[in-house]
Amino acid sequence: MRRKLPALLMTALLLIPIRGALGQEYHAQAAVNWMEEFTRALAALSIVNDPAQTADPSRPGEYLIEYEFGTVLARSVPPSLAEDILEIDVRTSQVTDCRGVRVGMTLDEALGSTQIPSSAESQLVVLNTQESGMGWSWAYVGEQGLYGLEWITYDMTDAAAVREYTLTYVVGEDGVIHAIRMKAADSTQAQAEAGVRTAQEIAGRQLGEALAIPNGEILFSEEDLQILGHPALGTPVYELVSWLGEPVEVQTLPAGGGRILLYEGAVVQLGLEEQTGEEIVWGLSVSGQDIAGPRGLTVGMSVQEATSLFRCDEELYASGGTLYMEGEARGEPPSGEMTALQNGEATLRYACMTASGRIAQLDVGLQENQVVYWHLFYEGKEAEDGN
Repeated sequence: MRRKLPALLMTALLLIPIRGALGQEYHAQAAVNWMEEFTRALAALSIVNDPAQTADPSRPGEYLIEYEFGTVLARSVPPSLAEDILEIDVRTSQVTDCRGVRVGMTLDEALGSTQIPSSAESQLVVLNTQESGMGWSWAYVGEQGLYGLEWITYDMTDAAAVREYTLTYVVGEDGVIHAIRMKAADSTQAQAEAGVRTAQEIAGRQLGEALAIPNGEILFSEEDLQILGHPALGTPVYELVSWLGEPVEVQTLPAGGGRILLYEGAVVQLGLEEQTGEEIVWGLSVSGQDIAGPRGLTVGMSVQEATSLFRCDEELYASGGTLYMEGEARGEPPSGEMTALQNGEATLRYACMTASGRIAQLDVGLQENQVVYWHLFYEGKEAEDGN
């Protein structure tokens, strides 16, 4: 017959939940306090194995200590300081963690009012992120449903000795917690900040509307360097005027910067072709809705319409990131990317290499889910915005 845990353990570990029982946020101080109480409680428990025999030779100075409730991985036997404990693995209902949760609880009991999207396509579903206290929580979801919950937080009291505390619930197909693990490890502020950013990005994807959907369109190419269905970049100026019409105004830029043609809702930048001396179109900047650009791109289009015109290999959300291209290095033509959305604004940027060796670029300005301008230009000769 198994011996019952002493009252000290029951008292110490049942009465130190975080803030309120089943609180969603998981702060470092609660984890630190619980680890200290847990360490004091271990002093009254009997070890049921020989830690020297279970120690991993590849990890000297670490001991796997078995108790009736589960195991403790520590740097000393028994651990006298909370800092000595590396991992706790609880397999019985006799220990309550810092959130007030025990093995044998159901998901509803462990999560309280927190809901996990049942239709989530991702295997990692963020439940909460917190910049204050630097932490987050997420759920692991598989074909059979949720199989794990995890809370991560950082003790940053000492910037030179940051500690990461990870609390994990192993969930069975029956929706019941089968094991609870607490891990403590050395970390850095940079790692903590990177972890929070990752969790926030995943959370943004879960909640945000997709701004780009994968499609099979072809890459941005030299054939796309046109407006109103006519080739534009590299075109002699007289040809452009023949179908775009006479400009409202012509200006000469200082210091030999060439000329610009001003139209209603558009600016055309001209330059000289070095080999022929001919004046050609170097760039265009369009803010009016009546002038269609590459593949029919127009000001006023929705973000979703604009991103569907060119190839996209994966979904993009408000957090932004590189869109394309399969088999191509990022930033090298042909390429495409979207900058991170800030204050409701972002930029789509496509690039390709022309037969003449020039890099042509298309920038699409996005604001409040719409295209507000687009620039088409040879790299290094970006068109002015006309303002």
